[in-house]
Order: sequence, then C-alpha cells, then structure tokens
Amino acid sequence: MIRTSLRRRTYAVVIAVVLAPLVVVAIAERLGVTEMKRMQAAVDGAATETSAELARSAPEAWGAAVERAAMQLDARVLVIDAAGRAVAAADHEAPESIRDRAGDAMFGPEGPPTLRAFDQERAPGFAWPEIDRARRDGRSSGCAVALSGGLLVCHTALRAVAPRQDLVVLAQKSSPRAIRALFDLRYPLLKLTLYVLFLGALLALWLGRRIVLPIEQLRREVLRRAPDPLHAPPIPLSSNDEVADLGRAFNALLGALSLRSRANETFAADLAHELKSPIAALRACTDALENPVDPARAARLARVLKESTDRLDALVSQFLELARAEAGLPHDERARLDLAALVRGIMDSLAAEERFAHVRFDIDAAPTNLLGAAGPLESALRNILENAASFAGEAGWVRAHLRCEPTATIVEITDSGPGIGPENLPHVFDRFFTDRREKKGTGLGLAYAKAVIEAHAGTLAAVSEPGHGATFIVRLPAVSHTFHTAAANDSPAA
Repeated sequence: MIRTSLRRRTYAVVIAVVLAPLVVVAIAERLGVTEMKRMQAAVDGAATETSAELARSAPEAWGAAVERAAMQLDARVLVIDAAGRAVAAADHEAPESIRDRAGDAMFGPEGPPTLRAFDQERAPGFAWPEIDRARRDGRSSGCAVALSGGLLVCHTALRAVAPRQDLVVLAQKSSPRAIRALFDLRYPLLKLTLYVLFLGALLALWLGRRIVLPIEQLRREVLRRAPDPLHAPPIPLSSNDEVADLGRAFNALLGALSLRSRANETFAADLAHELKSPIAALRACTDALENPVDPARAARLARVLKESTDRLDALVSQFLELARAEAGLPHDERARLDLAALVRGIMDSLAAEERFAHVRFDIDAAPTNLLGAAGPLESALRNILENAASFAGEAGWVRAHLRCEPTATIVEITDSGPGIGPENLPHVFDRFFTDRREKKGTGLGLAYAKAVIEAHAGTLAAVSEPGHGATFIVRLPAVSHTFHTAAANDSPAA
C-alpha cells in the first residue's frame, strides 16, 4: 500500500540519519582495529630485521641496514645508543592514501597530525618510556592514541645485541585518525543521539503526513472518477508541487481518453451510416428475389447486388488498409524510390482515364530519391491526386511541384477547384469526411494518405482559400536527394 510504504520509508530515512554518527563510529573502530594490527605487524618486522642486521654487521654498515628495513616495511626506524643519541635513522612511512587525504579536511586549517609533531611533545634526548622498557625488559610494543586522539602510533622497541654497544632499535608507524576523536566521545554521542532520535521521530511523523496525505487525496479523487472517467470533471488542484503535477497528468489523461472516446463514437456512427445504404440495398434485393421476377427485373437486381457488394468490399478493404497504415506499415519493406517518377506515373495514369479527360496534369520536379514503401506511398499520392482532379472542374488543372530541402522532400499538389471552406478544412483528413456532394466517395482516401505519410515519419497538410483551389503539402524525410550508383546497394559487403 502507498500509505504504509511511503511512511515507513520516511521513518527509516530519518532514523538512519539520526543514527548515522554512531554507525560511522562503529565502522571506523572496526576498520581501526584491522589497521592497528597491520601497523603493529609492520613495526615488529622492521625492528626484528634491523636488530638482526646490527648483530651481524659492522657499525659503519648500520645506516644502510636501517635504511633497508625502513624502506621494506614502510616504517620509521631509529637506533638509540646508551647516551640517548640516534646513531642511525630512516623514515619511510607510506605517503598519504586517498582515504587519508579525504580525512584531512576534518582536521581544520592546521592539517592532520604527524609523527614529527608527536615527537615534539615528548621528552628530549629519546628519554621515552618504550625505550626504557626495552632496555629493562628487552622488548616493548603496542599502539596508542596521541595528540588528542588525532594520531594512532604503533611501535616496537628491541634491545639490540651488538659488540660493546647498548643499543635499542625503535620502529614506529603512525596514522591520522579523524574519527577516532568521535569514538572517544561515543558515550556522550549516544546520549545526544537518544535526544535527537525523539525529535527525529516527531519529524518523521510530520514529514510522512506531508508526503502521504496529498497522494491519498489524489488517489481518492482518481477512484471517484473511475466509474465514469470519460464524463468526470477534472481533478481539483490546490497546490503547485509534484503531487499537483501528477494531478495535472491525470487530468490530461482523462481529457485524452474523452477525446478518443468521442472520436470512436463518431467513427462508429459514420461507419454504421456508410454500411447502412449497401446493406439496405442487399436486403431489398433479397426480399424481391423471394417472389418470381421477370428477366429485366432480375438483371436490375443483379446489378444492384453487384454494386452494393462492391461498395461493401471497397469500404472494408479501405478500412483495413487504413488500420494497417495507422499501425505504421510494420510489414512493408522500405526501398529506395524516385518520388518524382512515382508522381509522374500516377498523373499519366489518371490523365488516361475517361473521368479526368477534362483535367490537365502538370508536374515540375527533378529526380528525387528517398527510402519508403512504394505500394502504400503510391496509393496515398494517388488518393491525393484523385481528390484534386475530382474538384478541378471543367477545363481545370492539377499541378504537382516537388522540391528538395536539406532534411526533407516536399510535394505540393494544387488544383483549380473551388477550394475548401474554412469550416471543412480542419476535417479533410477525418475518417468518412467528404465534401464531394454528388460525386461518389467513402471519405477514407485522405485519412489513408495521411496515415501512410505519417508512417514514413512525414506530415500531410492542406491549405486553401475558398474560390482559389486547394493545396496539399506532403513532407517526407529525405534519404538522398541525388541518386548515386555506389550508394544504391545497401547490403553489407561480403
């Protein structure tokens, strides 16, 4: 449920934010233990290796031995004599890692603490407790937090076995610990977290209510319109936030559904009207055939039956073709074609028909190549040209002008007819709309032409001034304005 999910998520987010400092401290401490073990192992190895080198090397080689041990284990190694002087020293602590540099910002303008700063706070002359313990017990090792909890220092000190020398080998390694200070304050931090957790719970309740209530109200409004969404009023909106944007989206959806419903109702009514006449004629013929008829009447009935069935067949066929075109012509193969040659062929075919013997057809076009489905494009352009020729009038004309633009091919088809009235111009591409008066037509031709053009990612528009003819403008995306033989074969090379 929306209510449970959003509220629980809000509570979880607020509680997670409140508990985040404690979680960070716990994770940092766990990582700190692992880091401490690694550092202790490094200084143990450095001190042991150096002590062994001192035992088997001459004093003049001690410096090189200390250098090697410190470099090998990334540590600082000191050799201290009985007088508290460093007879050999090398510092090869690893440079700062990305994690260390990321933590530097937590130390303020003074930067992270270092082992050198730690040395400055200790007694001079290496009078350090770990060196004294090594002289007394032979070994001292461990890790401690220094510089107000900002630096973790691990050490190993060994009393070295060397001829006539009382030496101590000290290996040290440090690591800045910005979050370590928080760990030292974990108990006061826990108390503060408990207080903040109470305030966070109140904040979560308020925030969950602010988020969930508008959505629940929108949900109720949507469900209230569910029984009759096509005639329901718009959802009232009283805010200007994201929930209101969602409400506006629902209103847009309801409006689109209402428009589509009205369009479907109009289409069903028009289809029923178109089917009514041929069906009525078929019924009248069947009623007449129930009684004996003379040969002349039988011939008339046969003619009416043929005309009615032809009209039904044409209507159903055109409707199926329109539905296929509106689906995007998914199964029609696209190929390169010369649009100018296609238009010229259609115009020559129409000029040869007796019904258009009084119409003059003209074309102005250079070869124009594009990628398309030849059959549907030819049918669409034929419907447009036939429509223009039907309205051209006696001694009229139809002109086709093709031109190429950088991104499209334009076909303009103009006729010398009476034009299209302003009240009819927005409906010329509607299904079953026709203004042919005494001329025959189903009103599906221009709707089919528009669907085919749009299936090719193009557009079809009509402009007209009453008394000055009409112009239909076809715009199709151009693949190539000039046909090249080398580019004619689109198949991949073998």
